[in-house]
Amino acid sequence: MKTPKFWYGTHKNSLCATLLTPLAGLYERAARLHRENSNPQAVSAPVICLGNLVAGGSGKTPTAIALMKLLRETHFFLSPAFVTRGYKGKIVGPERVDDSNNAVFWGDEALLLARNATTYVSADRYEGAKTAISGGADAVILDDGLQNYDLQKTVSFAVMDGRMGFGNERVIPAGPLRQTLEDGIDRTDAFILIGEDVRDSLSKIPADKPVFRATIKVRDEIDLPHTPYVAFCGIGFPEKFKATIDELKINCVGFKAFADHHAYTMDDMSKLIEEALEKKARLLTTEKDFVRLPDFAKKSMIDVLPIEIVFEDPTALLGFIRRRINTTSSTT
Repeated sequence: MKTPKFWYGTHKNSLCATLLTPLAGLYERAARLHRENSNPQAVSAPVICLGNLVAGGSGKTPTAIALMKLLRETHFFLSPAFVTRGYKGKIVGPERVDDSNNAVFWGDEALLLARNATTYVSADRYEGAKTAISGGADAVILDDGLQNYDLQKTVSFAVMDGRMGFGNERVIPAGPLRQTLEDGIDRTDAFILIGEDVRDSLSKIPADKPVFRATIKVRDEIDLPHTPYVAFCGIGFPEKFKATIDELKINCVGFKAFADHHAYTMDDMSKLIEEALEKKARLLTTEKDFVRLPDFAKKSMIDVLPIEIVFEDPTALLGFIRRRINTTSSTT
């Protein structure tokens, strides 16, 4: 579904949010029962969990990739691996991602992760972690695991986008939160803030919870033609993609937002191509969207805007992870 505008509107007590509050109460109760009836199990290697407190769009996947690169470049671990549920894919797993199938099979996030490191898809994250370790992983980066309670985590990070914050601070469907803000903060060891804290969300985070800052950067190899663009995306917070385009001063003559993880059809592509031709433009999208596109004759008209996450103080981030690993090791 598309992200409702009132989730990130200026009024926390909008009419839509108020009307949906009873359903949010049911969602919250179901989530609490699921957590209370879970039995997290430990594995023999550190588990670094990255997730978000809101429903999509915070930048979790590129942050996981950036952390993986940092851990490998500094030799913090020798062979870390990703474990993810493969959202919107068909694999239950545990199974190692290969390049023989597309996003419909594995899920778009799993494919992006697998381009950067060994990746396992598993609906049961505990079984996925065990499989990764038996396959040679000396650490597991758990993608989107904050609301999963099958697996014990060594350290848990919540990724926040500065433009999104916690939205109207209400639980789905009245707002974007996947659990109450209090519960989410309590179960998170530290936060990674991407961009400026536009919504003053840091004021909600207790002083004993570290916040590590990061920025979005367009990778150096980008070489977009100097031409008008019709941009499109199907991500949780499409406004972020549009803002990045504007910041880069790309000549955007049209913008189309689809639902998060939208499965693109040939009809979608025909309409986008038609609009681009009418405006004498090319098409521009995200890496996450590009892996979900069908193959068709005019696909060469589409350019990708490749981004990466850059940590402001990677040394402090690694130091925190090391302390958490040491603390966990000393108590087990």
